[in-house]
Amino acid sequence: MMRDNKKITSMMICLVIGFHVGGSISFAAEEQKTEAKEVKKSLSFSSNAIVAQAQNTETQKDKKPSDFFRNLFRNGVRPNGPPFNVEEGVGSTRFDFDRLTDLMENHKTPLAAMAPDWLNLAIEHRTRYEVFDNGFTRAIPDGNEQIHQRTRFLFEVKNIIDWAKFTLELTDFRAPLAEHGQQHNTNFADHFDFTQLRLDLLSKDFLGTGYGATFEVGRMILEYGESRLVGGHRWGSFTPTFDGIRFTLGSDKEKWGLQVFGTRPVQREVSQLNWNTPESYFSGVHVTNRDMRWANFDAYWLQLNEGNNLRQRNLSTPGFRLFAKPTRGSLDYEIESMYQFGDTQDQSIFAHRHHGEIGYSFETPWPLRVLYLFDYASGDPNPNKNFDLLFAKRRVEFGPTATFGPFFPSNLFSPVGFRMNLTPIPNVRFMMSHRAYWLADKRGTFVGSALQDPTGRSGSFLGHMLDVSIGWDPQWSFLKRVSFDIGFSHLFKGDFFDKVPNSPGSKDTNFGYTMATIKF
Repeated sequence: MMRDNKKITSMMICLVIGFHVGGSISFAAEEQKTEAKEVKKSLSFSSNAIVAQAQNTETQKDKKPSDFFRNLFRNGVRPNGPPFNVEEGVGSTRFDFDRLTDLMENHKTPLAAMAPDWLNLAIEHRTRYEVFDNGFTRAIPDGNEQIHQRTRFLFEVKNIIDWAKFTLELTDFRAPLAEHGQQHNTNFADHFDFTQLRLDLLSKDFLGTGYGATFEVGRMILEYGESRLVGGHRWGSFTPTFDGIRFTLGSDKEKWGLQVFGTRPVQREVSQLNWNTPESYFSGVHVTNRDMRWANFDAYWLQLNEGNNLRQRNLSTPGFRLFAKPTRGSLDYEIESMYQFGDTQDQSIFAHRHHGEIGYSFETPWPLRVLYLFDYASGDPNPNKNFDLLFAKRRVEFGPTATFGPFFPSNLFSPVGFRMNLTPIPNVRFMMSHRAYWLADKRGTFVGSALQDPTGRSGSFLGHMLDVSIGWDPQWSFLKRVSFDIGFSHLFKGDFFDKVPNSPGSKDTNFGYTMATIKF
């Protein structure tokens, strides 16, 4: 009973903090008063708009709040730029997008702005408190809580030699408050290690093709498409890294782009230096085309071969992605299909995964985008034959991860899902999603919980989940380098939990978190 009271108290604290931050939004808006004429003339559709707005704050104290909002949203003009930038593009929300490198390279972090031209510096620290009750797994049937901390030190040395750049990133993951021994688990902790340590050789016009090229060697982060198979820094507490080489021609923002890589996955150790996994290789090729707005295209082939790893996976994963970028007043869409064949522990497999979404961006004073979501990932009574998500991210489409994260794109069917992104003021973003989930094969494992009924009598309906979150980036005074996020998720458990053997119980799960991120 004392433990239950502790969980309930923690949840209440989390939500109270959330309401406090939400209540601060109106205060932040008043602090950010800006002259309408200056907005129209000088603020471009870029991140510089927010900075310029913050710099003018002190001179606008005689303006009324009503004048500010009337001018801010007149004719849809917003000083923060376009309503749906790369943070909220197809398949993405602010939660999985890493902006530190871009901010640093554009001298928008304090350290980078002070550094000489040949050196870029940035530091980022993120602390998150998260808690849930009424568990959904066999291992943790009651609840869990954790304070997760991530600190990153990022360095770039460039412009000394025109054709070379050196990148070093040191990252520290810790869980100072953790239960179930998670502070010693490599999924949550990795004390001060190398995330990137690489040399880039650059060409502005590779072999006269008109495209720039980069050859990278060392430790690196890989990220392709919307990270449904390979992704780097994420909302959760795990960042896959790789030792090897990569060649890039063009980019995914140009007409054509090509990436070819050959690497070894890095094995994490909590308190020792990480090193690449012996006899394991991860390689692939990724091609992009951006000729037409309504037909952006990606195609790829990923190859994972593990030697002495416990799972011994030898998997080939080809796939393609077709999408249109969001534009105000029009529909957008995305289709991605992935196929997988090979063997796991000498058992032959064929699996597949498909994602689809249709979105619409409304022409409203408060930028609003709504999406319909569909996901299917094949399953099998043998867990080794499920679709393998490789090194994918999950936050955007399947809710919060880290200690929570009940849904994995493996043996999963979600034909009904919706998400809404709303920006009521330039530095506040609201997201709400709701999805229903079934097992793709009712005899297979519910991957997120390790629960399974080989007879299939427990059915396939896992339940549905509501996910709500608010992000606030104050752009005034000493808080302009800080971002705040709060969120709440409610898992409505389905019939599967009533019948499956070793069920943790059928009581719904509540999850909440508060998070602060600061950049120097």
